Amino acid sequence: MNSRPKVVLYNPKAEYYTMPLALVAIGSYLDSSRFEVIIIDGRLEKDPLIKIREALSQNALCFATTVLTGSIIKDALEVSRAVKSQFPEVPVVWGGWHASLFPTETLQDASVDIVVRGQGEIVFAELLERLQIKSPLQGLQGISYKEEGKIHANPERSMVDINAFPAFNYDLIAVEKYMQLSGRKQLDYISSQGCRFRCTFCADPFVFNRGWYGYSPKRIGDEIEQLWKKYGFNHVHFQDETYFTNKKRVAEVAQEFIRRQLPITWFGTMRADQGYRLDDEIWALCKKSGLERVMIGVEAGSQEMLDWMKKDIKIEQVFDCAKKCLKYDIGINFSVIVGFPDETEASINESLHVAKELRKMSAKFQVSIFYFKPYPGNEIADLLTQRGYEFPKNLEGWADFDYVGAINSDWIADKKVQEIEGFKFYQQLAWSKPTPLKYVVQKIAQWRCEYKMYQFPIEKKLINWLKPRVEMS
Repeated sequence: MNSRPKVVLYNPKAEYYTMPLALVAIGSYLDSSRFEVIIIDGRLEKDPLIKIREALSQNALCFATTVLTGSIIKDALEVSRAVKSQFPEVPVVWGGWHASLFPTETLQDASVDIVVRGQGEIVFAELLERLQIKSPLQGLQGISYKEEGKIHANPERSMVDINAFPAFNYDLIAVEKYMQLSGRKQLDYISSQGCRFRCTFCADPFVFNRGWYGYSPKRIGDEIEQLWKKYGFNHVHFQDETYFTNKKRVAEVAQEFIRRQLPITWFGTMRADQGYRLDDEIWALCKKSGLERVMIGVEAGSQEMLDWMKKDIKIEQVFDCAKKCLKYDIGINFSVIVGFPDETEASINESLHVAKELRKMSAKFQVSIFYFKPYPGNEIADLLTQRGYEFPKNLEGWADFDYVGAINSDWIADKKVQEIEGFKFYQQLAWSKPTPLKYVVQKIAQWRCEYKMYQFPIEKKLINWLKPRVEMS
């Protein structure tokens, strides 16, 4: 008979199928001889509550979930409330970005007992130790909690070098299912944690305190090789905030992949200044090792806006990276944000112009355009708060927050939004990989983008009818 207490970890429903690495990290750190870790993913189950009830029905130590801001909160709330109703004695723990940023608001919901803030591996393990012996939570760094209806916030816990943590135990999840759902034999992998930069629209500086730790190149090579032998994937998607932070490490990881002759491609996140500083020798190494695509946040097309948001990159560096990727046949996912407070129409036009020029360079370059949505934990949000801007006050309010799929802006006129939406659609079609069947439609799309002629979007309605847009948050 298994006498180990059960630790039930839940990944809420969402419209994407990346592996739940935050929960895998938490579960991998725990001593498997002492705790039975069960990860249940709402995206893989028709009715996840059936499995959750089964797991919690006997010898359960706690139920925990990781939560991002947005529609994910709806499912996390629904499931947490069901757990608390049926198993009132089981502590409900929330972690992840949203709970870390809003621990007090999160605990105001009756279904949530404890919040783990920030880097959670050590904190959660120590929390379980206390829950197991029913020890008081006072003084446990890195958590907030409720006691007799009162919310307590314990001191922060310093970030720890992730090289001290054990390798991820992918046996905790159904790897093959995620590969099937993502449409390719892809392994999601995190090789570093944190972000050293200070962008004023982002919560990273608040959450990580501008700290960054990365695995050693040999560790990455060892783990990827072992995982490849076990799961047979052909692509690695590095889920790091900023994979290219240390160029020496980037080069050495590429050499590890080449030395081991791993038949894989890979993807990583890159800042424009990081790509600009990479030597041609490192670019060539990365390509030889399988680099398929990078993601670069452009954010704005005008240098004035980039300086205002403390992005600390130059527009010239963005185009330099684009030219390097062209040279080495590497794809790029660019992201652009429009509609910052006080941003002028001229600045928005400059961002759209830069997006258009980047798209023209290669069919392997993609541009995603988002509307700025203020998110607490940064300087812009603080400025808006001073001006009287009201953020959501509870979990239900934040569940409606959408910073990915929103098609409106508090700071852009409706007519301009219509133009942006037209460009967002037609730029994808205009400069995608050409085929004889698409030739005429692509020429029309290019003409529309060049002259901002988005009236009577017959092609858009037809394509959206044939392939409906998936809502994401």
